[in-house]
Amino acid sequence: MSKKRRTDPNADRPLHPGPRPPREERVFYVAVEGASTEPDYLSYLNDEFGRDLRFRIHPLWRSKGLKPREVVEAVLAQRSQDEGDEKDEFWALFDRDEHVGIPQAIAKAKKNDVRIGFSHPSFDLWLLLHLAAFSGAQGGSSVIVHEKLRKHPAFETFEPNGDKSIRNERVEALKGKENVAAKRARKLTNDCPNPACNENDGHADHCDPLCRDPSTDMWELLVALKIIER
Repeated sequence: MSKKRRTDPNADRPLHPGPRPPREERVFYVAVEGASTEPDYLSYLNDEFGRDLRFRIHPLWRSKGLKPREVVEAVLAQRSQDEGDEKDEFWALFDRDEHVGIPQAIAKAKKNDVRIGFSHPSFDLWLLLHLAAFSGAQGGSSVIVHEKLRKHPAFETFEPNGDKSIRNERVEALKGKENVAAKRARKLTNDCPNPACNENDGHADHCDPLCRDPSTDMWELLVALKIIER
């Protein structure tokens, strides 16, 4: 008897969305670096807010992850084949971690009118800010971010090389805390070494992104989605 072929759970997902939603929805194509945490979080935003606020996020990702440059290239590739409304938005989410080429990735995104959600040291900082304030330069390491995140019951088993999903009790832990997370994220801008940066005006155009330690622009995506106000 022939054996049934099993679908490989680690096979790369295609970098293109599924069926196009109705045009009354605002469409956001969001390319992400990670293969679990960010796609799960974007799915949560869709499920929790998409219907009432009439938006639909299409995450673009690969199972093995993407580097910042590849994140930007992925969303640009999607835009090149997009036949939707000219109001469709294109975003690139990526982290500092220990990547090289961050300034180049940001410059390419800006040159091509791609919105950026940059997190230093990582996207996981944005999750932590829902649960607690945070400060202090991390040098691209998320060790302390993860230690503090795991102090919260829903994230006790959150591991960089293990379960980084955002589902079930972790979703429940984040719900209703979007505004407080955004407030904490904006406040971090006051600690930027560039004196032109502050929580009211954000980071200055000439601010070196590698010096924004710690920081996250994820709240700006929630503003664009109309989940929170600026």
